[in-house]
Amino acid sequence: MRRTAAVLLLVLTSLLTDGHAATAQPHVSDAATRILDLTNAARAKAGCGPLRLSPAVGRAARRHARDLVRHERYSHTGSDGSDPGERIRSAGYRWHRAGENIFLGPHDAQEAAQGWLRSPEHRANILNCAYRDTGIAVQGPPGHRMWVQDFAAR
Repeated sequence: MRRTAAVLLLVLTSLLTDGHAATAQPHVSDAATRILDLTNAARAKAGCGPLRLSPAVGRAARRHARDLVRHERYSHTGSDGSDPGERIRSAGYRWHRAGENIFLGPHDAQEAAQGWLRSPEHRANILNCAYRDTGIAVQGPPGHRMWVQDFAAR
């Protein structure tokens, strides 16, 4: 019995730390799930494979969103001077390609995704077929919500 419990614990732990385990993403809000669905729909139309939720990339997105709200900033540079790639790596994801979209203000995921898709730079991140993993965070009150979507590939 103990061995079975230990094996189960190891399997669950590996799922929670594996950058490719879509179902293991903690703290995924309905808004984040909706962003994932909308960005994957746009990627499918462009011939790209779907993005998977990565726990590590999600941690990076949540930390940056909290940092931006806490320090009342709007930047891809963190209050500590970090860039998206540094934050994703420090969250435990060893990437060879990384990017980030941020958006302040949208009330819902539809508005955020549409805004990103209208912006050439943000659209390029979403439709970059080289990206495989993503993390999404939403922080702040309605009308002043900070949306962060990080992208990465190993």
